[in-house]
Amino acid sequence: MPSAKRTTVLVGLLLTGLAFGGGVGWAIGHQGSPAVPAAAAAPVPTPTLVARGLVSGAVPWDRPLAVAVTDGTLRAVTATDPDGLPVTGTLTETGWTSIGTLLPSSTYRLSATVVDRAGQAHQLTVAPRTTAATHLLKAVLSPGDGNVVGVGMPVIITLNRAVDGHADRQAVVDRLNVTSTPAVAGAWRWMSATELHYRGPAYWSAGTTVQVRADFTRLHLSDGTWGSGTRTTSYSIGAAVISTVDVTKHVMTVTKDGTLLRTVKVSTGRDQYPTKGGVHLVLEKTKLKTMDSSTVGIPRNGPGGYYEKVPNSVRISYGGAFVHSADWSVRDQGVRNVSHGCVNISPADAAWYFDLVRRGDVVNIIHASVGPKLSDPGMSDWNVPFQNWPNS
Repeated sequence: MPSAKRTTVLVGLLLTGLAFGGGVGWAIGHQGSPAVPAAAAAPVPTPTLVARGLVSGAVPWDRPLAVAVTDGTLRAVTATDPDGLPVTGTLTETGWTSIGTLLPSSTYRLSATVVDRAGQAHQLTVAPRTTAATHLLKAVLSPGDGNVVGVGMPVIITLNRAVDGHADRQAVVDRLNVTSTPAVAGAWRWMSATELHYRGPAYWSAGTTVQVRADFTRLHLSDGTWGSGTRTTSYSIGAAVISTVDVTKHVMTVTKDGTLLRTVKVSTGRDQYPTKGGVHLVLEKTKLKTMDSSTVGIPRNGPGGYYEKVPNSVRISYGGAFVHSADWSVRDQGVRNVSHGCVNISPADAAWYFDLVRRGDVVNIIHASVGPKLSDPGMSDWNVPFQNWPNS
């Protein structure tokens, strides 16, 4: 049996431990071993919020944006798109999934209220980025910024991808805007699946300013193509330089803002190669142009073939028609038509004309034996009545 003195010491230790309190527990060791503290409570894990379904670290733009929470319960989610607009979605205790189409190559921002296992609220954020679209639609606007062009020049939009189908074409047109001073009530026409032209019922007035905007932001076509950004251009219309070529009288009259500047003797296309009639536009000017008959289907070394460097050449069609210097036909100019379809004029008149005209000026060819070729860019804009102009 233990002695009375040992029993008194043990009881004293027990009472001393109880006197400290503060929730500290003590245990008496076997046969009087030292007391040890009880095990501490396990820490509460911190919740995390992560985006799901990533591909190479990004959210596929053609799938919903989804986030999940671990070690906690979702109470609320606020999501915004790259423009700060709200994104709606469905919420559960463990995740959130967006409703609607995402934008490609864009960063979304989500803020979530999450409650951990101990009931403590946390504010968590995540900013996932979406993948790029497979196909992007881009626009090139012409005329370019700051240009001065002729009264016949249409607005031209060139696309990097073909757009087919009425709904998709209308969606593109709805993103195009033309404003001018003075105002013109014009319309768009699809020249091909990749090109649109805009014009009014009559030529522009001299001095008009034109602003064009193509905003393809958020444009989504039926084949999965997305629009790319916003493009703008601003330019002006110069003096009204209009040339009228009379095929039967062998003359060209040139006016500027309604005033006659010069009457020029010409020789147009011979019977085998007639000059096409209708309104043409000045497309480009070349100080010394190499003219090769093989480019229009006539062998260089065959009957009617040619390969010449021709000065002061003004292109009015992509079918090979120019107003140009022709010293070899001066004796025929004003008398008969001997060219391969071009408008031949004297070297002196050609130098004067070259300096006068600019892109978009009008060259109207009258009394021709054949009509215009509407698929040719030089003849495609003003030989269609305005009531028949808009299409899709």
